[in-house]
Amino acid sequence: MHNIYLATIFAGALICLLASLLLFSRRKDGERSRTILSCIVFFSVFNYITRFINLINGEVPQLIVSVPMLVLAIFMVISYIMYPIEVISPGWLNFRRILKLYSPCLFILVTYKISLWANVEYKPYNTLFDMIPHVGNFDVLFRFMLAFLIFMPILFIFFIPYTRRYNNTDYVWMRKYVFTLSLNTLAYILVLTFEDPIVRTLYYYVSVGCSLYIAYMELFVRLIRKPVATETALKIEEEPTTPCTESFSKVKNTILIERLNAYMENTFAWRDPDLSLNTLAQALCTNRTTLNQVIQDNGYESYTAYIN
Repeated sequence: MHNIYLATIFAGALICLLASLLLFSRRKDGERSRTILSCIVFFSVFNYITRFINLINGEVPQLIVSVPMLVLAIFMVISYIMYPIEVISPGWLNFRRILKLYSPCLFILVTYKISLWANVEYKPYNTLFDMIPHVGNFDVLFRFMLAFLIFMPILFIFFIPYTRRYNNTDYVWMRKYVFTLSLNTLAYILVLTFEDPIVRTLYYYVSVGCSLYIAYMELFVRLIRKPVATETALKIEEEPTTPCTESFSKVKNTILIERLNAYMENTFAWRDPDLSLNTLAQALCTNRTTLNQVIQDNGYESYTAYIN
């Protein structure tokens, strides 16, 4: 069974490495979602390889219910939250918000260090079941709390600000992603609960399978917003009786909104806090009245709504 366990870890690392490289090679200009997902999957490769090398060298791996391992699990779940954030609300993530996202891990580590300085003894346990009789102790209660927190980041997906016009995905994809991530997390909780080599081996199959399914959805399933020009062109084709002057106006509006979207995606100008409607109109060689009208004609209440 030990050899099967080792082979499973190695195979999982190899499969995740290939998936990470494929995602990175298929990344798109102006989109960070595939780059973020490839980095997350590659981090799993690093974890698998490290554990594989330790087992090969005969080193005793750190207990799975130890505080560092539980913090690592929370870190990985939070990392898997970064990807749907970028998908649902492109560009919302910046350095400051990423720090806030990972701040619970930092707070937990600081609390752990303080408890060590206070001479709190973290007794070794193999599973959560082994800790139940000692749940009154701080070291046990603290680890139970961390095990509970592993599930909490998943709920954050439903509170991500959804960008209505930038339809990178839909709620069907979101539900599938939440289910897949929840399945992976549940499998990890079972590993924390049962000290069984079969359960630990099966966990790697589930974890790698979930990573592959997420990669598959990113590459082949997730919806990408149709270009505005295509949508407008279809509307024009569906209205053959439209007067020539109105059709000409629609074509001009289509060209301008297409230039606007291309300018935003190529320069990331929407990140500039000093960006104004006048500045944007000058960059596109038009006037603010025309630009504002085109923005409203394409489903936005105002220039501010478009930027947001």
